Amino acid sequence: MLNYSDSVITVPSHIKPDGYTFEPANEEYPFAQQLSFAEIRGINSQSNIFREGFLWFDNELSDEIYEKLSIRDYKDILTNQDIKNIILRPTKEGLTKLIKIQSASLFERVRGLVIQLENTNFYDISTRVKSLIEERYKELYSGKRISEISIISSYGENPVDKQINNPSVDDNKVSQLEKEIAELKALLLSQASQQEEQSEPDKHDTEANKESVATKRPMNKKV
Repeated sequence: MLNYSDSVITVPSHIKPDGYTFEPANEEYPFAQQLSFAEIRGINSQSNIFREGFLWFDNELSDEIYEKLSIRDYKDILTNQDIKNIILRPTKEGLTKLIKIQSASLFERVRGLVIQLENTNFYDISTRVKSLIEERYKELYSGKRISEISIISSYGENPVDKQINNPSVDDNKVSQLEKEIAELKALLLSQASQQEEQSEPDKHDTEANKESVATKRPMNKKV
């Protein structure tokens, strides 16, 4: 079982009283923990952790496991990267998928990803998209499972926008970019500091020359 998110996930199980803890993914790889099918089936009977895309299975085994768990339409389960793509490159089809979410816990994941993207200070998320997400959030917490929100057709489909199979790929690029920006800022601060240090001696020399000129007396002329 794989955790692609940057958050700790703890799932209940009647087999293990304390449940199972899945640590956050690192910059390159998801956190992985091997469980038996009996344990997976037990977790699935007590939570929607698999149906809502909080944890994932290895690609080679996922189809078989989902079918044995009787999870239908598992190919429509949204990954974190799917949700980020919808938020950053909104289309009518994508936003419709978000407002069709009927699970409050899954929608909390959507809101958490909006906050995560905003905290990078790198993305400009549409105000309309943020408003739509907040409206759907209010609907869910008022008990409205079927949304009354209508998506206007002004969101066009972007043929260049392709879904990414690995949910961690773009996260890695963002992390690398943030690292490079931080290094660039540090370099600029270092250069600015060096320039200030170099300018200090020149300032002192100038002030010393002024004092020398001010104290110098004219020579007496012989008549």
